[in-house]
Amino acid sequence: MRSVGLIVLLLTVLPHRTEALSGPCGHTFETTVRNIVFSHALPGTQFALQQAHDHGHSFQFEFGEARPNIPLQAGTAMQIASLSKILTGLAALDASESGVLPLDTALIDALNIDPSNVGEGIRTLTIAHLLAHRGGLMRMPGPDEMLRPHPRCPGRTAELLAAPVAEKPGHDFVYSNLGYCMIGEALVARNHEPIEQVIERSIIRRIGPSSIVPYDGNQEVTYYPSPDDPEDDPHLYRFNYVAMRTSGGYAANANDLARLLQTAFLGNRRQRLDIAPRNCIRSEGLRQCHGLIFHVADNPEWGGRVLWRDGSLPGVTAIAVMSADGAWSWVLLANQRRHNWMRFNEELLGALNRAVVSLNRCLAEADQTTPGIKR
Repeated sequence: MRSVGLIVLLLTVLPHRTEALSGPCGHTFETTVRNIVFSHALPGTQFALQQAHDHGHSFQFEFGEARPNIPLQAGTAMQIASLSKILTGLAALDASESGVLPLDTALIDALNIDPSNVGEGIRTLTIAHLLAHRGGLMRMPGPDEMLRPHPRCPGRTAELLAAPVAEKPGHDFVYSNLGYCMIGEALVARNHEPIEQVIERSIIRRIGPSSIVPYDGNQEVTYYPSPDDPEDDPHLYRFNYVAMRTSGGYAANANDLARLLQTAFLGNRRQRLDIAPRNCIRSEGLRQCHGLIFHVADNPEWGGRVLWRDGSLPGVTAIAVMSADGAWSWVLLANQRRHNWMRFNEELLGALNRAVVSLNRCLAEADQTTPGIKR
């Protein structure tokens, strides 16, 4: 196992507005992000921050290596694990707003399944239930359905829906990769095209061609085993990434994901994401449950309310954050995770959110004191 001291550090900053980095605000932020990444000893990390257009600042940092002795580049696509669900959720919101697949559509109607052939409670299951991880689907013994060698979704959804629900749809939160797979099946059925094309259209209309693509197992980036979990060896896992398209099967670079967050979830659409019940919104402590596509957290140190999601697969740490007022978004992607990945990710979340709040405060003060500018 490499020591932290052997990690090669490379830093690249690609500013949207040059003066953002020429003064103390940008330099301080760069140093802070670098120190946070170093303190968490991640082999290779991309970090990108996008601010709303009225502020106009963007920051992009790359630290460390893509693979031994090869520096990580800004444009390199990395696995994004469950951040893929943001892409699925975006496509579902698009389909709802266009009338192709309203969120209150019953899943069996979207898939044209005979109601007499489904299990008890399945008839009331909607797309909105699945997006919010409140589908109530029965989980079969053994590993997660989407991580099995031959998952029943996509392809055998009718077979899955023949079983009764475990809980009434809409009642309880139970994280479900399978639920997002079924959303993908419904999107395919209503759009009459592969899910990759449905998701691609949602992305291109916001940011044009990008690095956000289905992950195909390409090892341009090495995914390192966890230093504190000998069983967390990425080389031992063989995932069915085609089956995981809607739940964890995409790759991207951090900057393109941050750009997408900043342009895809605006105004009323962002407010629709904030549907977590009050007992799910917290100011401290580990997460409890989800909103529609994101976790929701209220914390003054983070600038108030934030919407966020993380992702974790062997060798992958991925975090995406969006301020509730739409002022900024940031994304971190790395090629290693930790044994207690939920706490590890939330430590990164808190440290980087505090750094962003400090940056925003510094930039606002700089604008107020710049000669010739009146506020």
